[in-house]
Amino acid sequence: MNDSKSDKHARVGKLDVHYELAGPAGAPVVTFVHGLVASLEHWAPAAEALVAEGFRVLRYDLRAHGSTTALREPCSRHDLAADLVGLMEVLGIARSAVVGHSAGGVIAQQTALDFPGRVSALALVGTSSACNDKAAAWYSQCIEVARDRGGGALMQLMGSNPERAAVPDGAGIVPVIEAMRSLNTDPLTERLRELHVPTLIIVGDEDFLGVGGSVILSRAIAGSELEIVPERGHGIYYEAPDWFARRLGVFLAKHLL
Repeated sequence: MNDSKSDKHARVGKLDVHYELAGPAGAPVVTFVHGLVASLEHWAPAAEALVAEGFRVLRYDLRAHGSTTALREPCSRHDLAADLVGLMEVLGIARSAVVGHSAGGVIAQQTALDFPGRVSALALVGTSSACNDKAAAWYSQCIEVARDRGGGALMQLMGSNPERAAVPDGAGIVPVIEAMRSLNTDPLTERLRELHVPTLIIVGDEDFLGVGGSVILSRAIAGSELEIVPERGHGIYYEAPDWFARRLGVFLAKHLL
């Protein structure tokens, strides 16, 4: 079939979710989930490469990010996973590989646990299954900045340029950050032992979060592949876009094509 591409909004519960779907109908689906203060645009190079390899690729903006609705109400990690599966249902996607970076990796893990029949493979990039006290304090600082000074100030705190990316809704992103902070008291690590899905774990050896969280992931998820990449940091998918797309493509082709 001919390739198709759509950049639209879909109604998922209370949300209007901004998404882009590209690639040949009927091909294996790969869904990208971005991290905090990012958007679907951050995945463009990897998405284009996978479409060229014959995959159907879904990208979307998390709630309070990009052009997706900001709900100024509490949400949990389970709600964020349900947002993704709700979007899949609207689009008629039964199963998808899920690629998640940082907070998006947490959502990917939660989705695989809450909806195991919907996830065909996982790629977890610069992420973790738990949150220590130092990280929880950092999230608390982010919440304070977002609530008091807005999304632009939060982006600056997190090292992202508000002039080069969509500015998240300050009040709306607070519940999303709180959902990430919940890993401090409710980690995912032990539950990950329930997973039996092909999993690739990628982390840069200069990631400011360290590589320990990725090592823990690899030990918890049976049969997972761990790739520690020299001289790369937290944003490895844009620091080394060609390498990242090739490595991801090899993994997905092995398990999905």
